Amino acid sequence: MLFMRRAHTIGLALLLALLLAPAGESQMATWQETPPPRKPPVNRFYASVGVGFLNIDRGIGVNIPLGFTTVLGRYRLLATARLLDVGLLEGNDRDPRYIRPSFRSTLCFDSQAGYYVPSYHCSGGTDALLSSAVDLSYVLFDEVWIGDQPGKLFAGLGHRFAQPQTFYGTIGLFFDNRSRDAGGVKLAIGRDYVNLGIVWGWDLTRILRRR
Repeated sequence: MLFMRRAHTIGLALLLALLLAPAGESQMATWQETPPPRKPPVNRFYASVGVGFLNIDRGIGVNIPLGFTTVLGRYRLLATARLLDVGLLEGNDRDPRYIRPSFRSTLCFDSQAGYYVPSYHCSGGTDALLSSAVDLSYVLFDEVWIGDQPGKLFAGLGHRFAQPQTFYGTIGLFFDNRSRDAGGVKLAIGRDYVNLGIVWGWDLTRILRRR
């Protein structure tokens, strides 16, 4: 009788251990799968340079903006100052003796000499347009994953000061991985103004903190 009671007690203990074991493993798995706590938002200050596609009322070309980009993590703001925005477009000083046979033709014809010449004779040269701009954007989503890189999706408003002078809207992605380098892509659309470009940034925050 005593043996039966002991066997019954041992059996209940084993059953209880089996029931509790999966629960313990589940709690352990849940604890392991919990993502690490996110780091608090920080502010960053970058020197930036970019290159992009430019479409204005004078024509189509490329632009090279130089300036600064600031990320205010606590307020979810991204501010950009293009101190110098250099636009390169085809000029209008082409010699009228050189013509193209049709609008889509890549050939160039010398109307005075009566034969074809290299295509650059039909080019009007290159005009450099200088301008500057500022814009302020709100970070709509702080983490939009492109591959293995999280980017900030932003949208905002800005103002271009010359050639042409216009207000514009912005939307884009900025990849701030908290290293010294950053980058992004931005689309800006205003009156007689479209600009799509990429930008690279170098973190100046660490340099300023060392001083």
